[in-house]
Amino acid sequence: MARTDLAGRVVVITGGAGGIGRAAAEYLLVRGACVTIADIDAERLEAARTSLAAYDGRLLAVKETVATPLGARRIVEETVARFGTVDALVNNAAVVRDDWLVRMTDEAFDEVIDTNLKGPFYCARAVVPHMIARGGGSIVNMVAASGLTGNPGQTNYAAAKGGLVAMTLTWSAELKKYGIAVNAVIPAAWTAMSERIPPHVLVKLVGEEHAAFMRRRRPEQVAPLVAYLLSGEARGVSGQCFFIGGNRLSVWRFAQPAFEAEARGESWTEQEIAELIAANPDLLQQPYRSIL
Repeated sequence: MARTDLAGRVVVITGGAGGIGRAAAEYLLVRGACVTIADIDAERLEAARTSLAAYDGRLLAVKETVATPLGARRIVEETVARFGTVDALVNNAAVVRDDWLVRMTDEAFDEVIDTNLKGPFYCARAVVPHMIARGGGSIVNMVAASGLTGNPGQTNYAAAKGGLVAMTLTWSAELKKYGIAVNAVIPAAWTAMSERIPPHVLVKLVGEEHAAFMRRRRPEQVAPLVAYLLSGEARGVSGQCFFIGGNRLSVWRFAQPAFEAEARGESWTEQEIAELIAANPDLLQQPYRSIL
């Protein structure tokens, strides 16, 4: 039986004109939510609004950037003007500007940080006062595996998504007393952004069979987890990082040391540290491998 506790809830989805954001918007609209989709791509935004015209009374499309404080405030202000408040935020907007460290320009680094890291900060800062006034709310931050494992060629993207994981944990602790839940989601779905990965590079990273499997994962398969995290069923679930892709779901844990030891004396010496690592090489973090 479909759950109905999302009916009437007001949700802002950034990067909502396509891919995972667009799929989540439709799923939530079907569930009865009021949804703002914000995006900088006017053409895609209009296409999304047209395709969701059946929900026009509960849908607001806003062409605006999240990469500036003003843009984030305008998204929230227009949502409040239309629906009266904001109950939930899905920080989904993201850009990629991949390149090797020594070739990455300041502009490419800044653009990704501005959208993928500062954007969620600006949006959360704008919506939280409304959630506090309502007595609670939910924030879902879309992160990425590269923010946890690293990924060659993604200094900017990995830094932004890793930072967003850290902000998720911080906001969860900070906002708990206000009844605001904050969680992160690592979505694995094939989108327009995924199409930018050269096929031969993808096959080299994960193998031909798994590459084909990754291409079959759909944005629609991510939406149920987003809905769950915004619903009353997830009351008390906060500070978590979920992975979802196709039929796979996992929960990630942080701040748990893999190994601890005490020095023989009052402090460690260089020699003792070298001996410990040499005797236990499996303790070290292994080089990058795809978790997708």
